[in-house]
Amino acid sequence: MTQTDDDLRTILKRTRKIAVVGVSPNPVRPSHYVARYLSLKGFTVIPVNPGHAGETLFGQTVRASLADCPDDVDMVDIFRRSEHVPPIVDEALERFPDLKTV
Repeated sequence: MTQTDDDLRTILKRTRKIAVVGVSPNPVRPSHYVARYLSLKGFTVIPVNPGHAGETLFGQTVRASLADCPDDVDMVDIFRRSEHVPPIVDEALERFPDLKTV
């Protein structure tokens, strides 16, 4: 499905809190600079990476999994290899029944 600019604007207007799965503390990794950019633009970024749980990124504690995230996540952004994505999407939809954007 192709998203129009208007579709993307609508998504971003309704989004305030984003769980970023697979975020890296390494500033040269795409997951890091995308999450940092989002946080600089005013979004609350909830970093999710079991290997770095308990550390702090973008002013937030890194969570081990989506189960450890607040209930009011609006979007889940996934930075994992494609073969790992389907179970993360399933977990996100189960954890956040009203989730509108992955």
